Amino acid sequence: MSRLPPLKALRAFEAAGRHESLKKAAEELHVTTGAISQQIKLLEEHLGVDLFRRLSKSVRLTEAGKASLPIIEEAFELLREGAATAQNYRSGSIISVSVAPSFGMKWLLPRLDQFCKDHPEIDLKVDASTREVDFAHEEVDLAIRYGPIKERGMHIEVLTEEEVFPVCSPRLLERPGQLPLKLTQPQQLVDFPLLHLERRRNDDHFPNWTQWLESAGVKGLDFQHGMSFSMSNMVLQAAIDGQGVAMGSSVLAADDLKAGRLIRPFQDSLTARYSYYLICSKNLSRQPEVIQFIEWIRSEIKH
Repeated sequence: MSRLPPLKALRAFEAAGRHESLKKAAEELHVTTGAISQQIKLLEEHLGVDLFRRLSKSVRLTEAGKASLPIIEEAFELLREGAATAQNYRSGSIISVSVAPSFGMKWLLPRLDQFCKDHPEIDLKVDASTREVDFAHEEVDLAIRYGPIKERGMHIEVLTEEEVFPVCSPRLLERPGQLPLKLTQPQQLVDFPLLHLERRRNDDHFPNWTQWLESAGVKGLDFQHGMSFSMSNMVLQAAIDGQGVAMGSSVLAADDLKAGRLIRPFQDSLTARYSYYLICSKNLSRQPEVIQFIEWIRSEIKH
């Protein structure tokens, strides 16, 4: 072949082939589905071979597409590695980290001061977000996420599993001049306001109040009352402020439990289906400053 195909067309094919979806490729590359389709058509014309079979509502790789996709994926990884190698010569070391907001607020930020003291040569840039990161086009070195692992072709490692259980502030049970309230049996929760994480309320993959109460043998009582919040750190803060009992996380509530801002009235817990995990490109996972940060994360989250 006398000349290479257009890089934009190869990128469209790589994304569409990886997802086996024009729509998902368009979302990843922040373009329209029509633009992805047009770029793939240009590539097929350039090569003189069909790379996809167009079905009524989807696309499937042809034999030519299946054979060439892994090689093109590897080529893009080499391009990323080349760019990362060039970045090693920049002055100073900056690591850009994308974290889920509640994990960043409740777990990461309280520990960053010590990391910065131990590694003054590394500057951190922290972005709070839950969206899927496009490492090829965004200035993000690594991300920490919770939930099902969606990424492919990346360095991925599970950081920790998550246990979920009721937590509340000691102040919730205190009554000045009177005997403290009792919260020793799950049935007594009916007398307390419950705090809910709204987006997890009907999520069968994440333990909620209904699942925990069923596991504790509590039936026939209405436990749907109480305030709802959109973020886990807001639920925990409301519990710390004495506004009710929340479903706490072994990860996010760890520091508050250790400091006594929260207590566990019951020892029963449920294991969440998903875990916190770390993602970065394979070449970045070999860079010294990124290795240091990942090793620090591993060490801290085990304590």
